[in-house]
Amino acid sequence: MTGRFFEGKHPELEARLESHLARMRDSFAAQGWQGALVLGGGYGRGEGGVMPGPAGVCFSNDLDYFMFDEAPGTPRLVAWCRQLERAESEALGIDVEIKCLRADSLGDPSRSMMFADLVAGHVVVAGMAGFLAQLREGLDFSRIEPEEATRLLWNRGSGLFFSRCRMGLAEGLPFVIRNHAKLKLALGDAWLCLHGQYTSKCRERAERLATADLPAALARLRQWHAEGVAFKFDPFADGLTWPQLAAESRQLGEAWGDLYLVIEARRLQRRLAGFAEYLALPRLLPGTPLTKNLALAMRDKFKRGGFLRPLGDYPRASLMRALPCLLELTPGGVAEAGRFLPPPSGDPARLQTWEGVYSKWWAHYA
Repeated sequence: MTGRFFEGKHPELEARLESHLARMRDSFAAQGWQGALVLGGGYGRGEGGVMPGPAGVCFSNDLDYFMFDEAPGTPRLVAWCRQLERAESEALGIDVEIKCLRADSLGDPSRSMMFADLVAGHVVVAGMAGFLAQLREGLDFSRIEPEEATRLLWNRGSGLFFSRCRMGLAEGLPFVIRNHAKLKLALGDAWLCLHGQYTSKCRERAERLATADLPAALARLRQWHAEGVAFKFDPFADGLTWPQLAAESRQLGEAWGDLYLVIEARRLQRRLAGFAEYLALPRLLPGTPLTKNLALAMRDKFKRGGFLRPLGDYPRASLMRALPCLLELTPGGVAEAGRFLPPPSGDPARLQTWEGVYSKWWAHYA
């Protein structure tokens, strides 16, 4: 049974979340904001994770907020959001994040996975957000753009790279387990998105994937997706060995590469024989003007001490090229990431050498 924030009954955890929402609501009112503060993500859709622990259950997902305002970039509003993020993250023990945007920036939410999920399920914490209910009337998940599947896989593939950098570290075990589970879920979700079958409800997606016609090379997506769904609702932080996780990482990486090329071929509307051909494409994100891309590279050089290559493409495309190299899916292996990222301070053939470089630019362009 799905409750307001998560499946099942967890009165103590629900009380903590209600107290948190009350603090957010009171702070919103005290500032006199005229917009709307909305909780999205898993908890907003009633699909939040509940992690068992020695002292009882606790939160396991981030809390994803959307702050709608006519002037989302004003310093006062941004400062308020950052202060609330810090205070509530510390109080709850999970990350609390607030995205500031105008209501009209949602455009047609049926084209965006994130906005479609938000419109389909959310909790209005403060202010007036009736426009979300109006948008729900015409919501059509089958129209989500292929680029959304690319972005989903790129983000979760980045999590797989970060996990490989932490393999064998005792404190990294929960991180690796969680990111493997997220990728398992994302592989199936991306396939459904590509074929117009995505929906905001996690268990409904599992049912659809269970009967989907998958190619033999991707048949394991069903099992992995089921495991990802189970983890979403009942997460865990241990119980797997490093050899098990290392083997799983290789399998997930291979499947990620196969599906990523399929989805990128659809998005770019061209055949892709492999990653060598993909890396050689002059533009992966052709929608951004060349002049803007060059201006961003110039800004990055002077403000961030380096720039991403190739210069004519939007900077995120450089990270999209570097990731399959870092996942060892390209002929040149890990060191080949140096074609697209600024050089690391250590050995470019060593995976962990690239973590800081990739993390820096991923934070700017994710």
